[in-house]
Amino acid sequence: MICNTGVGLTPTVEGEVLTFQEQGLYDGLFLLADLETGTYWNHLTGEGLHGPNAGTVLATEPVLHTTVAQALAADPDALVAVSDHPRAAAQARRVGTLARLLESIRGVPAMFPATLGTEDDRRDRMDIGIGIWDADRRARYYSLSTVHEAGGAVLDTFAGKRVLIYDDPSTHSLQALYTEAEGFRWEGDVLQLDSGTRIENGLLLASDDRRVAVERPQQVFTRWYGFSLTFPDTDVFERPGAAES
Repeated sequence: MICNTGVGLTPTVEGEVLTFQEQGLYDGLFLLADLETGTYWNHLTGEGLHGPNAGTVLATEPVLHTTVAQALAADPDALVAVSDHPRAAAQARRVGTLARLLESIRGVPAMFPATLGTEDDRRDRMDIGIGIWDADRRARYYSLSTVHEAGGAVLDTFAGKRVLIYDDPSTHSLQALYTEAEGFRWEGDVLQLDSGTRIENGLLLASDDRRVAVERPQQVFTRWYGFSLTFPDTDVFERPGAAES
């Protein structure tokens, strides 16, 4: 979708598995409704907005952009489906990476602006970055351009925890994880952390190549307008000492 707000939702309420369909646009984002109760849901936060299940919150989890190589590194037995449709193959060759595809989308289709509320002008509408949030709806946004200016990764503190935001070299999408590291350095496409771990091919690895469990905040690699309208009180990360625009 134009806002790129993909989040994993668990479609179960009080033991009943619900069936969801897209039922319109709100704030330029797709609005979901379940067929069983007719409740409308925010697809980003999992919150029931209107209907019998209003106020209920579905369990959510981040959906990270990945590659076939990363998927197989995480699980060598994974089944991978790859489209051989000529148009899909041509687009993949032309675009190359997700970031280039998203950057090529400069405007919002005509039907979207009419659904937008009052926009936050701290960033351009179509700015792309990563938004993170917690159960208390504390939220922060990191622009892709800001992370690039910082060398492809930044360390920050969010909701009392140290968080690493980095540009994954394979997918060219921003990702976030909690860490105890206080510093990092790039060695080619490998992000070495001073905690003795490294991020390589989408995995967090120890010095002995053992895979390390990852704790991540809720996150989405998205457009500014969609995230800021969903979280109107979001912070915007700025590099310390960076000149104000």
